[in-house]
Amino acid sequence: MQPKSIALLQKIDSNIEQILQKFQDIFEVAIIQDKSKELLSVESLTIESNALMVIRLCEDLLTTTRTLKEAWCLGTVKVNFGDSTEEPYDTKAVFEKYNALTDKIAQFENMSTIATDGMQ
Repeated sequence: MQPKSIALLQKIDSNIEQILQKFQDIFEVAIIQDKSKELLSVESLTIESNALMVIRLCEDLLTTTRTLKEAWCLGTVKVNFGDSTEEPYDTKAVFEKYNALTDKIAQFENMSTIATDGMQ
């Protein structure tokens, strides 16, 4: 693997690990057992801070996936098939299926937007 790929995978793994850790921290603090109001307010701020961190990490993961999709669609991602005996994927067919899928998603979103606008 290339160093860029390794660094990207490490970043993704790190973000996922941090998200899981923050969720665990939230659940540990969320237990209410005869605590003073001061302690509860501090824990409330801790929960809010952890939730904001989870949101930021998820946004970072979404940015990473969007960047990968854009790079793939623009053809800047190079796929190395190595010396395997399998034939490489037909990228044109995959690209056409991807376009068809995004068109269907866009149609579905337009229909749901029209339906919700009609109800108001």
